[in-house]
Amino acid sequence: MAEALNQQGFIEDASSRIYYAMFYAAQALLKSENIEVGKHSAVESAVGYHFAKTGRIDPKYHRMFINARKLREIVDYDIQGEIIDRTAVLKIEDGREFVSVVKGIIKNLKESR
Repeated sequence: MAEALNQQGFIEDASSRIYYAMFYAAQALLKSENIEVGKHSAVESAVGYHFAKTGRIDPKYHRMFINARKLREIVDYDIQGEIIDRTAVLKIEDGREFVSVVKGIIKNLKESR
């Protein structure tokens, strides 16, 4: 979906979809450890505390997730009152990488139980 939106020139919408893929992956990661949080900022903090800080996930992915949320807020709520430049748009590859890494962690957690 994000890729199609991006190709059609809807870069802001594509960025939002990428973020939500990352957000739901992060929620699944937390739920795999019986950690229930719903607010976007709480999910972000919990991933940092339980996974990035402990080294269970490379901190670069936590930073990627933080940046994705900030960008999503700009494109969805027009917080800064400007259209973002294509270079600021979240890369589809970053979203795919984040989701892939999270899926791998969840799979390993399930296999180790």
